[in-house]
Amino acid sequence: MLRAFASWLFVVALLAPSLTRAQARELSPAEVEEARALFVAGSAAVESGRWADAVSSFERAYELTGAPSALYNLGLALRALGRHREARDAFDRLLTAHTLDDEDLRREVSQMRGEEAARVAVLELVGLDPDARHAIRFDGRDLADDGARPLDVETDAGSHTLIAEREGFRPFVWEGQLADGERRSVRAMFEPVATAGASDDTALHVVLVVSAIAAVAAGGAVLGYVLYEDAQVRPLYDQRVEP
Repeated sequence: MLRAFASWLFVVALLAPSLTRAQARELSPAEVEEARALFVAGSAAVESGRWADAVSSFERAYELTGAPSALYNLGLALRALGRHREARDAFDRLLTAHTLDDEDLRREVSQMRGEEAARVAVLELVGLDPDARHAIRFDGRDLADDGARPLDVETDAGSHTLIAEREGFRPFVWEGQLADGERRSVRAMFEPVATAGASDDTALHVVLVVSAIAAVAAGGAVLGYVLYEDAQVRPLYDQRVEP
């Protein structure tokens, strides 16, 4: 922890000259003071192990200043929290959106970027209709269906829930555990929803069939009774009384 914190402060100092070069606009005096306070607060949070607080401080600092030092520190805090996908993206941005003149620093950032990328878990969703768009929620947040098939959902290790919805079908729900760097393929199965009209037609068909059976049964009983009565009476017609 002490070594990591020392490296943290070293990078802040090392990248400070690049701060002006990275800014998209001039900061007001109030914004400069806010940025300084955010760096101090973030560094204090790191020293005491409050990584979530460090993330919020350095995230705001980078949003405000565009300083690569804030982005580097944000990546380290995300890495410490196990938020590997976000840490990878932070290091990616540091390597592509900023010029790191120090070669050792660039190698260090590249190495951390590769380590974080290897720990990102991927849920590969197969079976989605390529001609349809689905409403997808992953761990309570909405994901865009961009039409890619299969659809990859990147995340970190842990327990996850995915819900995919398509018009006219029942929702597909997946729940499970993913490990660091795991890639798992899951087939989405959609069951059509029966329409109200189809249900009514089915019920009517059943009623008609039952009624027909009842009618046939009743008709058979009547016919049997008539035949029985006829059998009892008709023989009298053939009898002859001899005088």
